[in-house]
Amino acid sequence: MEIIKKYFYILSWILLYIGRTKSQFIFNLTESTSTECTKDADLVFLIDTSRSLGLRAYQKELQFVERVLEGYEIGTNRTKVAVITFSAGSRLEFDFNRYNTKADVLQGIRNIPYTDGMSTTIYRALEQARREVFVPEAGDRPSFKNLAVILTDGETNPGSFDPYSFLMGKTLTRQEANQLKFHGVEVFGIGVGHRVDHVEMVGISSGSKNYLRVGDIDDLESSRLFKILLNNVCASSLRQPCNNKPADVIFMVDKSSSLGSVANFDKELSFIARFVDGFNIGQGPRDVRVGVISFSTDAQLEFGLSSYNDKSSLLNALLNIDFSLGNTYTHKAFEVLLNQGFSTSTRPSTVPRVGVIMTDGQSTNPYKLEDIIMKVKLKGIEIFSIGFGSVDVTELNMMATVPDHTHVFVVDDVHTLDTVRDELYLEICNLIGQS
Repeated sequence: MEIIKKYFYILSWILLYIGRTKSQFIFNLTESTSTECTKDADLVFLIDTSRSLGLRAYQKELQFVERVLEGYEIGTNRTKVAVITFSAGSRLEFDFNRYNTKADVLQGIRNIPYTDGMSTTIYRALEQARREVFVPEAGDRPSFKNLAVILTDGETNPGSFDPYSFLMGKTLTRQEANQLKFHGVEVFGIGVGHRVDHVEMVGISSGSKNYLRVGDIDDLESSRLFKILLNNVCASSLRQPCNNKPADVIFMVDKSSSLGSVANFDKELSFIARFVDGFNIGQGPRDVRVGVISFSTDAQLEFGLSSYNDKSSLLNALLNIDFSLGNTYTHKAFEVLLNQGFSTSTRPSTVPRVGVIMTDGQSTNPYKLEDIIMKVKLKGIEIFSIGFGSVDVTELNMMATVPDHTHVFVVDDVHTLDTVRDELYLEICNLIGQS
């Protein structure tokens, strides 16, 4: 445990050093000259009010939130806004039902008091957003995209407020962030100053592309920063369910030792959760059914196509998949796909059968992999490959159905998986639409 703590301590200082020496700002988001957003959403801000900020910095946070919201049309049928503050505990300042005009929202933000708390309970704010904001009773609308923006100048620290250790607090934050994202909320993070745990913030955010950090609180006044955040939050548009046609989709998820951590495995599961959010999940004749196979030294069917009747149950099942260590016996995942995944399906042969393989490395036994892939394709199963990290692109191409340019996706690492999510969604939608 001490070795792990030392590793994260060193890694945090390396990230900090890079941030200080390269640039005043480090942006992972796309820049734009736009100062307006025409896409509507249910948008919540999670704002740090801990003592480390100080009153002046806290006021700068509120001013930044106001400035972002100036770019939105706010109203009953437009963007709706909620705010949660956190330090020693969290507090729902107002939900989506409270204000229906921009003027009222902005005034409500100006009236939020500074709590000057001694702790930074990020996990409580994330849980409150999931349980008390993104629910129908708080004004959440199912047809609008759910977005969250979290601002902090530090890291999770239960302090004396909760009976948790420092590491347990970190674990709770990771778990609550995953649950929020698994339930279809896209999270954006802003880290301010040198005390931020950037590794934690990337994990809270929906991938590294959704996280940015600034050198100090005065940098929040940058018009460039404001435009970047507005543009990227606005660009997160809701994907509508495609074509109202059925399909059976099974994900094969790598959980071998090369992934390195439970957090990286969670990124794969988060990708699946956010991907299926655009489909009508169920067991009806026009629904999409989803199953998951995990693999390392062995492979197992975590849940089959007929296991869940609704999206919520499916997402909860994803949360319960455990990480394990082992080698990358990819062929065993395809054996389970062929012998268990699709073997019991009673749907007509016209319903598309899709397999999505996600891996960060090369198969331990490529010869057996080639043999089973041939059998899978002879059964008419459409295969999409997603590779990240030290992957063998030739092997990804071999596994996937042709053409490669529509069935093979390669990203730098597990943190950038979301960059191909919409493209994969559209390709599978096109396939379903042709059935």
